[in-house]
Amino acid sequence: MTSKKIFKPRPSTGWMWVGGIALVLLGTGAGLLLTLGPKGPFTITILLTLVMGLGFLLLAVCFPAMRYEIEGTRLILTYGPLLRYTIDIGQIKSIRRRDLGLGLVSSFRFPGLAIFNVPYPEVGTVKMCATAASQGILLIETASAKYGLTPADEQRFVMELQEQMRP
Repeated sequence: MTSKKIFKPRPSTGWMWVGGIALVLLGTGAGLLLTLGPKGPFTITILLTLVMGLGFLLLAVCFPAMRYEIEGTRLILTYGPLLRYTIDIGQIKSIRRRDLGLGLVSSFRFPGLAIFNVPYPEVGTVKMCATAASQGILLIETASAKYGLTPADEQRFVMELQEQMRP
């Protein structure tokens, strides 16, 4: 039986940014709904604002569920039920810690949180599941993708991962 090793990400206040945006969107949507009512020219705007607010709220609520699991020959990066990347450890070409520059292209990154596909000028698109947007990212590269993560105990995480990479 293969044991599962679970690693938490570095602490971050990234959930507060996402939660703050959620509250602003929900407050704006609710205010418009109360003042303008559900009928009228702004109905779609009100609905979109409320749906986006709920989406950001869901992202903030899922923040504590971010984790990295090493199980047998797989590395699994998760962000609650919203994100799951499975990496075949045998396919890993490199593991390195680096700072990534932020480009102008929009993506899902905030101070203290970067998830989903994030474009970076010097390395291309990185599948992020991290509590930092650019500083101190552990970049894992396979033949098909790059992954960015921020384990709290990076040294132990890399040691466990390298142990699994040995034939």
